[in-house]
Amino acid sequence: MDYTDEEFYMLALSLMDEFTAYQKVKMLEEKGSAEAVFLDLGKTELYTHHRRQQIQNVIKNADMECELMAKNNIHAIFAKNIEFPFRLRNCPDYPLVLFHKGKLDANRRYALSIVGSRKADKRGERRVCEMLDYLTPYKDNMVIVAGVASGIDAMVLNHAQSLGFYTICVIPHGFGHRYDCNVEKRINSASCVVSENRFHFGYGDRIYEQRNRIIVGLSDAVVVAQAKDGNGAGLYVGKALDYNRDSFAFVYPNENSQNEKCNLFVADDQAIGLNSAEDFFEKMIWPYLFIIRNSYFIIIEVY
Repeated sequence: MDYTDEEFYMLALSLMDEFTAYQKVKMLEEKGSAEAVFLDLGKTELYTHHRRQQIQNVIKNADMECELMAKNNIHAIFAKNIEFPFRLRNCPDYPLVLFHKGKLDANRRYALSIVGSRKADKRGERRVCEMLDYLTPYKDNMVIVAGVASGIDAMVLNHAQSLGFYTICVIPHGFGHRYDCNVEKRINSASCVVSENRFHFGYGDRIYEQRNRIIVGLSDAVVVAQAKDGNGAGLYVGKALDYNRDSFAFVYPNENSQNEKCNLFVADDQAIGLNSAEDFFEKMIWPYLFIIRNSYFIIIEVY
């Protein structure tokens, strides 16, 4: 696929690991274009031999990414594209580029992520199935977002797919990373798989925290189906608070270590308690959104 000059520079900027996602967004918004960011980097007092070499390398790496995408049937959508997920675009540290396999259709009327423990039990599975079964009448206008781990992630993807939901699976690595066969099967079953990372990106600092922000950013709300203390579900709830997204957690009457984090979220007013799937629509304010788009931004007006 051919990319415009601006898209190519956005890809290159996304590959500069020395800057955080938030810093890249600020640079892009202050300069107006990714090309202008690179021009500015070339004019600063810090434009040393090291900086020059660094820019040359990142341009070379961007060329390589384009080749790898073409060879592996991977697509890229850029933050300035009209089809870019508007919920994610409204986050202060949105990714400049999302790589994806499968049709990316994230801008449906409703978007929900269901998260939880990797070692979920039958009660957690029952909560997931109950939630998705209840939401089935809305499936044609809904996106279900999940990770790729075992436990709740796997339950969400499997049951949502069986019911005919459109699902987005967010992976923490690049598309060149090899998973075990069970994880690969889950990935391949999703309607669309997305990552913000370069093709050969493997493990790095805070990769799951960064991945979780994408899951939350793609969603209107986060539901914690089951989680024990020390589980990574706290990262989802914390990010939902940062992004002003609604957080929900199922309440378990007979508390044990497998469920205690859900009850703690509710007790600490970090999440809204759910006793059943029916509670969700009673407590979730999910208005009709009339989306007005222009070439750069998406404005949400609620009537």
